[in-house]
Amino acid sequence: MSRFLKLHGLALLVGLAGLLLSLGAFWVIRAELEARHQLEFEWLAHNRNRVLKKGIEERLDAVRSLHDLFRVSEAVDDRAFGLFARGLFDRYQGIQALAWVPRPQDGFPIHYLESERDSGLQVGQDLGENPVLRALMGRALASGDMVVSGRIPLITGENPQYGFMAFMPVFRPLPPGATDRERQAQLQGFVVGVFRIADIADTAMGLLEPRGVEFLVQDESAPTGEELLDFYASRLNRDPAPASIQWRGWDLDPAPRVTETFPVADRLWSITCSPTRQFSTELFLEGPWIVLVSGLALTLFMVLFILHFRAALRLRLRIEEELRASEQKLRILFHQSPDNIMTVDRDGNLLIINRPLPTPPADGKERRAEGCLPIRAREQFNQALGRVLTLGEPEGFGYAGDDSTWWDLRLVPLREGAKVTAAMVILTDVTEKRVLEAHAIRNARMASLGVLAASVAHEINNPNNAIHFNASILARSWKDIRKVLDRHRREYGDFSLGGMPVAKALEGLPRLLEGIVKGSQRIEKIVGNLKHMARPDAGDLDHAVDLGEILPTALSLLQSQIHKHTAHCRLLLPPSLPRVRGNGQQLEQVFINLILNALQSLPHRDAGVQITASLEPEGEFVRVTVEDEGQGMTEEVRERVTEPFFTTRVATGGTGLGLSICARIVQHHSGRMEIESQPGVGTQVSVWLPVATA
Repeated sequence: MSRFLKLHGLALLVGLAGLLLSLGAFWVIRAELEARHQLEFEWLAHNRNRVLKKGIEERLDAVRSLHDLFRVSEAVDDRAFGLFARGLFDRYQGIQALAWVPRPQDGFPIHYLESERDSGLQVGQDLGENPVLRALMGRALASGDMVVSGRIPLITGENPQYGFMAFMPVFRPLPPGATDRERQAQLQGFVVGVFRIADIADTAMGLLEPRGVEFLVQDESAPTGEELLDFYASRLNRDPAPASIQWRGWDLDPAPRVTETFPVADRLWSITCSPTRQFSTELFLEGPWIVLVSGLALTLFMVLFILHFRAALRLRLRIEEELRASEQKLRILFHQSPDNIMTVDRDGNLLIINRPLPTPPADGKERRAEGCLPIRAREQFNQALGRVLTLGEPEGFGYAGDDSTWWDLRLVPLREGAKVTAAMVILTDVTEKRVLEAHAIRNARMASLGVLAASVAHEINNPNNAIHFNASILARSWKDIRKVLDRHRREYGDFSLGGMPVAKALEGLPRLLEGIVKGSQRIEKIVGNLKHMARPDAGDLDHAVDLGEILPTALSLLQSQIHKHTAHCRLLLPPSLPRVRGNGQQLEQVFINLILNALQSLPHRDAGVQITASLEPEGEFVRVTVEDEGQGMTEEVRERVTEPFFTTRVATGGTGLGLSICARIVQHHSGRMEIESQPGVGTQVSVWLPVATA
């Protein structure tokens, strides 16, 4: 009887284990299939995004083709325009209309027009009467390239459909670096295109197999409320409701989505894909159920096998092997974790630790968990440990190490039953994360300063142009004015002019006019440098950069700081200096930081800063040296000065990121930076950059 009960108990145990394993396998396989289902959807979404983006770019190429037609041929009449436009209509679906607006005289009238359907445009219509379209043509003229409008309604009502317009200026041949006035003078006109987004989407998706994917196209550059451009309902969707009603329920639909953004001329669009209920997949979705049924059948077979053949020993050995394997995996996971993991008892004593402590205790606290923390963080740790052991809730905090590192510390309660008997301490090194966050904040700030600099430069240019123009006219008129004043002086004798004797006025006024012109030119140069600083940086490191332009530009941007800190700042450049390989804006940032650090280290205005550049004898590197007569640095400070967040100017707002960023930029340029310094004598920073042809 006892043996009978043991066999039934073992059979019950095996049956329960088989059931749990079958359910576990069911959920694992189901989760894996769902993950693969998601990957397949993401691939289909990316495929549709790529096809739609290509379709939009092809329609914009139609406008570029018309642009090329007017560039290569000056004898384009209405018939030639119509034949060329009709060819584009036949080739690309979704083009509503193509038009030609010649160089404006008294407005922006449409000269030639070909329309596939009603587009709202007519020959002779003045597009300049619409402020939005006039602003678009102004942007196209200023940029010299194609610009795209926001959405324009083509069909109104319950199910509206939208399109957009593209404007591209056509110029006669322009000299390199043409000014706005030269572009205005060489403008032939504008090529205009009107496109229907729904037709573009239908044509693009017609090339793909219907799989039950719908998407929403939005204009990320549009004002709030005007982002929607088109909603494409899947061809497998049997919902008869209009598309404008279907997409409004997206916010309530928990289906996964994939969003991508892409540029359309000077605007930024996005496409968001979502699967429908009819989304088709090539996966074998019935697999989990087959595994579950097979697992249950196998479990039943094993139970019968145990009952009939008494294989308890075999089952026991297998369970022991699984336990050993699980223990080994847990040990590997524990010891190979990137975090420092330890357990402490209620008295704060170390019980288990997976690796040596990041800060070995040196004050007799080898068995205490707080011994691995800096002294300033130990009190906070003891308080947090007390709360975790008392309240049974996890806690955490961050702290800075003694070696310029940052750590996150988490405490998790460990229970035996309902009682908290110990705590697990997890230490994570987050130094790199903090550095990246600081870089992101600095980049955002520099981007804002760039926008502000560009705006200020634009506002200064307008009055400065007027000053320069008026001063030039006055300087040209001075010869005639001087003749009149000389004749008046000979006939009537000396007289006063502006409170000065006429002789002194005749001698000084030309110098005043020359000073006005030079001052205006200096303002124009400063504004140009500001615009250069505000220009977006693409991050490309393969340009040929002229240090003979970069270094003077950096000095001109620091003129106010130079006048503030020193009366002796010199730049020594050889007559010819080879170009270096890299990114001009990033190198300009490096030298601005180095020169600014040198200026801020000067004890008084009599101390000087010298910047030199020379080609190394081997001919592979250009060396730039920034040398100051400042306070210098000790050896300890010099060794740590390029560490992130290390600064000796905390009181004056130093962040400790300037030299760190400089060192990283120079390293990315395949160069090197060396610092030599003596306290009380000064500092010399040398930067070696590879020559562009090396």
